[in-house]
Amino acid sequence: MSEVLINKVDYIEQTQESPEARPSSAAVALQLGALAMQFARVERVPRYEDGERESDAEHSFMLGLVAPELSYRLYPSSLNHALIAQYALVHDLIEVKTGDVSTFNIDDASLKDKEAAEKQVLHELLRELPPLTRSLLQSYEQQDSKEARFVRAVDKLLPIVVDIFGQGERVLREDHNVHSLQHLSECQLTLRERMHRRFSEFPQVIRDHELLSDLFADELSATGQLQ
Repeated sequence: MSEVLINKVDYIEQTQESPEARPSSAAVALQLGALAMQFARVERVPRYEDGERESDAEHSFMLGLVAPELSYRLYPSSLNHALIAQYALVHDLIEVKTGDVSTFNIDDASLKDKEAAEKQVLHELLRELPPLTRSLLQSYEQQDSKEARFVRAVDKLLPIVVDIFGQGERVLREDHNVHSLQHLSECQLTLRERMHRRFSEFPQVIRDHELLSDLFADELSATGQLQ
């Protein structure tokens, strides 16, 4: 927590009638409010139609809408849809420490390095969180429930959604150095293979990933943005 936030929390706790009841609910509201504001300023790679970068907060809100709706549609009785919404809310909180790192065209070794770096700072973040948020994030990161794995799988769909509606072609050229349909196809093939390896228990999500990827490529081809 920042020094300013610590001072404000200390003030609230010192003015409580029952100091032993710390941290107070007001202090928790301050803590999580500050975290949410910091989270909202973490930029991701995808760009909206106006060229603005998507933020982590916007991405998490989108996932919070999409993931439980897809779980309800695909697994109406076998998944906890409310838990999926909660996981979506916290799934990227680690990025207040690490920032966002795109996995669009990185190899498996670099992906493992990214995940290892996140694990190193996860414990630091967990120590700073209040109990419910800490429990949710820890459970999500452990990936030992079907709900947590489903959220991670659906998470892979959303950059494509933003690319379709936003400036996906610009992101390909400027951020990923992709300048041809052939190169895009190669990157998409790598991502598809990774989806099959990591999320084989969710075949429809894999299929949705392929459909969205094809739609994005077809639109770029039809408009002549990539050749």
